[in-house]
Amino acid sequence: MDSALLFKHLYNNGDRIACWYQQKSYSYKWLLSRCDELIWTFSTVGVVAGTMVSLIADYHPDSLASLLALIRLKAIVQPMTRLSEEAIARNSEICSSEFQLWIDEDGFKNIGSTGMKSEHALIDNLRLSGQAGLIIMSSGTSGQSKAIVHNLEQLISVVKPSLQPRTVLSFLLFDHIGGINTILSAFASGNCLVVPELRTPESISEAISRYQVDVLITSPSFLNLMILKNCFENRSLQVLKQINYGSEVMPASILSYLAEKLPTTRMIQAYGLSEAGVIKTRSDDNQSTFIRIVDDGVQVRVRENKLEVLSKTSMLGYMNAPSPFTSDGWLITGDVVEVRDNSFRIVGRDTEVINVGGEKVYPGEVENIILQLTRVEDVVVSAEKNAILGNIVVARIKASVDTDFIQLRREVILWCKKHLPLFKVPQKITFVNEVDYGLRFKKKRQPIA
Repeated sequence: MDSALLFKHLYNNGDRIACWYQQKSYSYKWLLSRCDELIWTFSTVGVVAGTMVSLIADYHPDSLASLLALIRLKAIVQPMTRLSEEAIARNSEICSSEFQLWIDEDGFKNIGSTGMKSEHALIDNLRLSGQAGLIIMSSGTSGQSKAIVHNLEQLISVVKPSLQPRTVLSFLLFDHIGGINTILSAFASGNCLVVPELRTPESISEAISRYQVDVLITSPSFLNLMILKNCFENRSLQVLKQINYGSEVMPASILSYLAEKLPTTRMIQAYGLSEAGVIKTRSDDNQSTFIRIVDDGVQVRVRENKLEVLSKTSMLGYMNAPSPFTSDGWLITGDVVEVRDNSFRIVGRDTEVINVGGEKVYPGEVENIILQLTRVEDVVVSAEKNAILGNIVVARIKASVDTDFIQLRREVILWCKKHLPLFKVPQKITFVNEVDYGLRFKKKRQPIA
């Protein structure tokens, strides 16, 4: 599929509902009409093919129409959302964005020139191709955000329409590669996107029930938050036909719980990276944490326990960081995996590994064990500097109400010693009211000084 065919699908969707926003529906016909209006607006201020535009927005009908308009104009889109003014300015400066386009909860606000000009080699090559571009900014949890340059036409080319339109909840952020993939898949398939009022367990549950949502795409951490709020005790959530999860390690205890509460819901572990797009996978069953790649044109290999990917949807490169590609063109993902037959399981990120006296500890592995205890509601594992070992393993635990912390600390240590090598057992345990999550609902694991 190319962008021309994508727009053909959009026109064919006609009066079908494209999205629900603040309890109001917007059709595909409206979306295309609004797209035409915005093409004229953007063109009059100087946006042409190859112009870099920072699209500062969250999900809104005007955001969807603006993305379409910029694809039509073959511009280069840098989506940003839920950031401070300082972060927006910094990210725009990294890319030398030429225009800033602002859309808030009421819709289109304004578009204006920044006075900058992007002359990076990757951008020059993208302009020479005459195709639309996309720049995804990494979350920056391990340092400065990286500007990830994609050929947007390549991402569109692998989108395959589903057999029948579905109602999909737009949970992943507008500036997330998974969020962009959700939008492109919706456009191609005639899906209806449901925009929740808030990204809270209660609001998401209400939206699923109200709009009879078929597909929820989210993170394991957010699914755990929904479990803690007893959302899945509500039978109305059994309307879900499919839950796609990814972006971090999935604890087996969460999968077991969901399998019990949603016996007819298909659980799909997605695999995707900002650098490589979303790759189709398959698991043996709903409770398996092992996956295998079933995406045409995508190859994977494992070297030194780290996954590498060869795909046509891989990024063109970073604007402000060294290349993560091997000499023969494979993308080094940074994901450490355990291989079994033709499948693999994500153990963790190489950037999150804790070095304890020369031994490697992956936080997700320790969290998975601790979450098996009934009085542990949530946990985050990270490193703390230590003069002798270099680092020690620290667990911050959110316990259930009225828990005896002294007793639970003893129970956690004994349980970990039973199921983990001694060097992986937390040497420090603290109890917290809430576990910290980032904007993309992934656990914050910054080392403790």
